[in-house]
Amino acid sequence: MISPPALSLVIAVFQRPRILELVLQSLEDQTWSDFEVVLADDGSDETVAEVARNWSARCPYPLRHVWQERRGFRKTIIVNRAVQESAGDHLVFIDADCILHHRFLERHAVRRRPRQVLSGRRVMLDSELTGRLTPDDVRRRRIERPSFWWRHAKAHDRRNGIYAPALYGWRGGWSRSYAILGSNFSLSRDSFARVNGYDEAILGRGMEDINLGTRLLNAGCSIRSISQEAIQYHCHHDAEPMPHDAETIRRWRSTAETWTPRGLVKTER
Repeated sequence: MISPPALSLVIAVFQRPRILELVLQSLEDQTWSDFEVVLADDGSDETVAEVARNWSARCPYPLRHVWQERRGFRKTIIVNRAVQESAGDHLVFIDADCILHHRFLERHAVRRRPRQVLSGRRVMLDSELTGRLTPDDVRRRRIERPSFWWRHAKAHDRRNGIYAPALYGWRGGWSRSYAILGSNFSLSRDSFARVNGYDEAILGRGMEDINLGTRLLNAGCSIRSISQEAIQYHCHHDAEPMPHDAETIRRWRSTAETWTPRGLVKTER
């Protein structure tokens, strides 16, 4: 009997197959090898499915492609489905526009603790560098050299690309409620299930991660920074506007809920 992997990496994806190729390339040389990949695809066309098939045939880790029809931004729904189709005890979440440092999975793995969420940050690359990135830049780790991207990142983002694991937890100080970033966080499967995953009533870009973080804190989990360790490089693209009004944002941000009845399991509780 094959043992489940230690980590399940859930990658939220919509279109941009060239960038997805770079992200998958960054998984080829990870120092942590006990993982699987589940692509949570929010309605991409056949070009992304082709990338998934090609990589699944040759990559050393298990890769599955979970797809739903495109009916607007429905990340909460497809990510919950991807989690249900995954097998690892610890869940790592990224977006398909974020290339990973070669120690990314290792740092999430070695820092994992029961009922603790780990959240990192990212280097925001500009459109110029994003447009000329190649698989070789990833394979040869040129992208990990600050000199390679320094001029192409805003000043306040640059610290996010400095690998310094000795600084673990310094972002947020002694706080146990560092904010979750949906493109770079991890937690145990039990903790995700404790709050019933993402709230699938949250449709449209924004608020899904803040709401999840609030409910995890309500459930007694802590959220710790893993910045300067779990490094990723965000490829530039235009972003959809946030469709939520101020009252909706307040309600989802400050919810007293722990369990959502509209999550992994559809029920009232």
